Amino acid sequence: MSSTDQTNAPEDDFEPLIQAGHRICPSDRIQDQEEGFRFMVRTSDIAGMVGSIDHRVDETLPAFVIRFDGQAHAYLNRCAHVAMELDWQPGQFFTNDKTTIICASHDAQYLPDTGECISGPCPHGSRLIKLQIEEKAGEIFLCQANKKVFITDTLQKVLIKHGRDSLLPNF
Repeated sequence: MSSTDQTNAPEDDFEPLIQAGHRICPSDRIQDQEEGFRFMVRTSDIAGMVGSIDHRVDETLPAFVIRFDGQAHAYLNRCAHVAMELDWQPGQFFTNDKTTIICASHDAQYLPDTGECISGPCPHGSRLIKLQIEEKAGEIFLCQANKKVFITDTLQKVLIKHGRDSLLPNF
């Protein structure tokens, strides 16, 4: 089975490893405020989005893409409070009223379009780590890692605490 066939099968539990510049899934795979699409990314492919990284340590991280108000958004699948996956069932990221993304473990809630934490135990100013994606020709692609994002003091402390300080940007 090709990787194209695998990402088209919604009932398949396989989470494909998506490299920067490659297709995540067809656009119609994610519907507005419905089930998200889970995939894996390499830290080396997203390093430019989240800061510098020691490329000798290349691990895979869970990620997801959802649609909200007609726009696709992708994030690392980890709570800003504690680095745990968010979805309460595979691909289920939204609250019952479909207005926010919720962490199944901590009840932290995030705005779907920005990843900003708006309630729960996550520290003030916390955000999910947003991945740069592009939607074109009926497909969603993971962009090349060429943009950096603002790293909050809280995220910096969490990364250091969990031994992930190599993910911090070198300014």
